[in-house]
Amino acid sequence: MPTSTASIRDRIGRRLAVREHPWFWAVFAVLLVPIVFWFFSRLGEGWLPQGDDAMIATRAHDAWTGHWPLVGMRSTSDQTVDGVFAYHPGPLEFYVIGLPYLLSGWQVWGLLLGCALVLAAFVGVSLWSGYRAAGRPGLLVMAAATVTLYGLFGSVLVLPWNPWPTVFGLLASLAVAWRMLLGHRGLWPLFMVCVSWTGQAHLGVTPVVGLLGVWMLALTIRRWWRGYRSAPGSVGKTLIVTLVCWLGPLIEVVTYSPNNVGEILALTTAEKTEDTPRGEAWVHLTQMMFPWTRQWRDVGEVTWPAVVLLALGVLAVAWRARDRRHRRRIDPNIDAATSAVVVGLFALAACFWAGTRTGGDLRIVYLDFTMAGPVFFTAAVALWAFHRARLTLEQRGETPERLRSLGRYATVAALLLPVVGATAGWASVRTFVESGNEVNTKQARLVLDDLVPVLQKWPYADLPVEVEGVGFTAWGSVGPAVSHQLIVEGRSVYYESWWPKSADDDHRRPRDIDGRRVVVRLEERAGDTGWADPQEPADETFTYPLLTDEGDGEIRVLVSIRDE
Repeated sequence: MPTSTASIRDRIGRRLAVREHPWFWAVFAVLLVPIVFWFFSRLGEGWLPQGDDAMIATRAHDAWTGHWPLVGMRSTSDQTVDGVFAYHPGPLEFYVIGLPYLLSGWQVWGLLLGCALVLAAFVGVSLWSGYRAAGRPGLLVMAAATVTLYGLFGSVLVLPWNPWPTVFGLLASLAVAWRMLLGHRGLWPLFMVCVSWTGQAHLGVTPVVGLLGVWMLALTIRRWWRGYRSAPGSVGKTLIVTLVCWLGPLIEVVTYSPNNVGEILALTTAEKTEDTPRGEAWVHLTQMMFPWTRQWRDVGEVTWPAVVLLALGVLAVAWRARDRRHRRRIDPNIDAATSAVVVGLFALAACFWAGTRTGGDLRIVYLDFTMAGPVFFTAAVALWAFHRARLTLEQRGETPERLRSLGRYATVAALLLPVVGATAGWASVRTFVESGNEVNTKQARLVLDDLVPVLQKWPYADLPVEVEGVGFTAWGSVGPAVSHQLIVEGRSVYYESWWPKSADDDHRRPRDIDGRRVVVRLEERAGDTGWADPQEPADETFTYPLLTDEGDGEIRVLVSIRDE
């Protein structure tokens, strides 16, 4: 992985021509393979939207059919602070993945294609940013970070649940910030797309990209004050991009009361139902910094290799500060790598702060969604260590062949170690790979295959549908799947909601039904309980095994016509 000491920006132009950048395109092509595989794998296994995925699919449908979402998904803020009902900040995901969904005629493959294209775009931005910032070594360490995150999250990365898109959105945001720190111009529009997408999707990641944006803005203002001007037209483009990305939340602020900004501020400033001790947040952060083995995570202890990495990161920054203080010449490659370390350290600090501000048991899950921050830091430290070793050998008068050998070994390590860590059972980083809710998908499929054809026939076909129910699986998983399937088929669907705020799906409340409707009621029972008497006579009854219950639990679907 050798590189000269010439300016990276002078050696790598802005053009994306394949023959000018074969390394970038080769690495990008290889890293697209898992995305394509996951896309077809999910289709082949019969994946369909249920639970939160179905709610997101419904919002994606609404985004292009006249019911424009103004905020993101509902959060679990009421479990953290009593009486606070905050949405995730923005609806950008709904509009972006909704377009391929619309063009596919509301087919499942269109929804998954939108998610896969977004993932591929962020992977490309991350790789290109590393390549532009630090040449082939920068490209390879970003490839290593990508492989690590692939191993950690797996095929769920092509699913629409709102935490998954933040993973590579955060990595791309940090990679672009790295280039901005190096002084690359014209990046603000791209940076705003990355941080807007990431910050809107999930409140657990919003503080990280929010603080990153504030830092980059302060840096830009400071450079402007010193005479460093932005690229021509960059300010106007940035303002337009920002307005487009945040138009929905801005409209929501002036059209709803209480608005979502107020709810988020209440969530941020209020005392949590259960505070997260700083010690626990620190321990979990070390587990994220060195995710290639679960040895320390499984017992809840500090991951000591991560502490070593942190010490190296601090050493790198201190070393450069000392060299600048004494006006010593700094190797440009080491300087670029140290800038990446600075961005990584900032991400660690932001992740730690976010971890301490998320109360209760949900903190661990939410903090893991920011995994790209610690992984980026680890990649940056590896890049700095490589260049420091290379410079040491050069100063000792090592032969060019010895230096090339170091480059080859470093290349193999950058590509092989993350792959081994992502696939080996004894050193597995896999945490979310199996969290695809396969059981709930099968459960929803059982119900949909029988119920939807029945509702397409007389006397139900021309009536609006009211979906109601009780039970974690029946109402929380299958219910949204039923509603979504009927909505994309063009039916008028209504359902009640426990959520006290209106904003996202208020147009689907049963109070808006005028007259006759078909009622679909979903219920469930555990294996050791019996069925309660139906609240009203049912015209059709379907019963299915409750797949999430190890006993004889069941789901019951009651279909009736209600005149009122």
